[in-house]
Amino acid sequence: MKQRAFEVCLALIETEGWKGFSFAKAAEVSGIPLSVFHEHFLNPIDVMTHLFRRIDENVLKGLPLEDGDTPKDKLFEIFMARFDAAQPYKRVLQQFWKEWLPSAAPLACQGVTSMGWMMEAAGLSQQGLPGMLRAQGLTILYFLTLKTWLSDDSPDLGKTMAFLDKGLTQLEGMAAFLGRL
Repeated sequence: MKQRAFEVCLALIETEGWKGFSFAKAAEVSGIPLSVFHEHFLNPIDVMTHLFRRIDENVLKGLPLEDGDTPKDKLFEIFMARFDAAQPYKRVLQQFWKEWLPSAAPLACQGVTSMGWMMEAAGLSQQGLPGMLRAQGLTILYFLTLKTWLSDDSPDLGKTMAFLDKGLTQLEGMAAFLGRL
């Protein structure tokens, strides 16, 4: 039932936007009791947390990373896999970016958690201060790249890939600098 409730929420957000979304409206249009939504979601932002966790799971299930790849190459592949996994939800994410992001600070925690898992997939440690800084830097880069991806309608996602590559190069430079301190 959680899956069906989640899909109803996404469909409503896609058509009505975040400002038009409520669990009461989702219950009304779906016939699912409001109590089911209450059982599975703490608040509307929890719908997005669930979406990002779903994207994480899809990425982690299908990662064919090469052992010889550099961490930067692995992260590039992982980020692009995230955008592939997010493609069916692009309209929902566009609505979210336009209407909710400024008040979505709790989602930043999920972003850091997601990037921790992506670091694990890339073979990077998330332990200690360096790991925490790496996860936070990757979270910021992911959200900035997400913004680029949301407006990139090209079939090859060239604008997204260029932005991501430049951002990863900058983070790689910062990591090298911090490693010398």
